[in-house]
Amino acid sequence: MAIDTAGLVMDALLALVEEDGVPLERVTVKRILEKSGVSRQTFYNHFLDKNDLICKVYERRMVHAFDGAPTGFDYRRELELALAHMRKHGEFMQQAARMDGQNNLTEHVTRRSRDFDLAWHQSLWGNEPMPEELRLATIYHAMASTQMALSWILSGFPAPEAELADLITRMRGIGMDRLFEGAQTPGNPYAL
Repeated sequence: MAIDTAGLVMDALLALVEEDGVPLERVTVKRILEKSGVSRQTFYNHFLDKNDLICKVYERRMVHAFDGAPTGFDYRRELELALAHMRKHGEFMQQAARMDGQNNLTEHVTRRSRDFDLAWHQSLWGNEPMPEELRLATIYHAMASTQMALSWILSGFPAPEAELADLITRMRGIGMDRLFEGAQTPGNPYAL
C-alpha cells in the first residue's frame, strides 16, 4: 500500500493550525516537515510553497467532489458537503481566507470556481462553444457565489450549510433555463 505523502503533509498543516493552535501565517515549511516527518525535498516534490500547500488542502479536503464533474452532477448536494468540510476546518479556512500574497487561497478559490463552472457548463452545452451570454452568466455566478462563500467563512459560518447551499444554488439558477435552451443537456443545472 502506497503512502499518501502529500496527504501526510496536508494533515500536518491542518493539525498545526487546528490542534496545536499555531497561526497559519506563522506556520513554516520547517514546522510542517517536523510535524509530518517528510523531508524538505519530498515537500517540494509535491508543493511549490506553503501557499500552494494551502490551496491543495482546499482542493483535496474541501471541494474534491468538484473535480471533473459529470453532466449528472448534483451541484447543490456537493456544495453542501463542501461547505460542511469548510466548517469542519473552520479555523484553517478563516485564517487562509485572510492571507494575502502570491498564490493566496481567495484568488485560488475564485479561479477554481470559475474554471470548474465554465468546464461543467461547456460539457452540458455540448461540442459547440457555449454562447457568449451563457459564458458571461457562468463567470458572473461563479464569482458571486465564491464571494458569498468566502463572506460566510470570514463571518464565522453564521448560517447552516444547507441554507447557504440552497441560497447559492437558487442564485446560480437565475436565468439558466433560457440560457441552456439548445444545449445538448437542456434544462437548468441548478434546479432544486
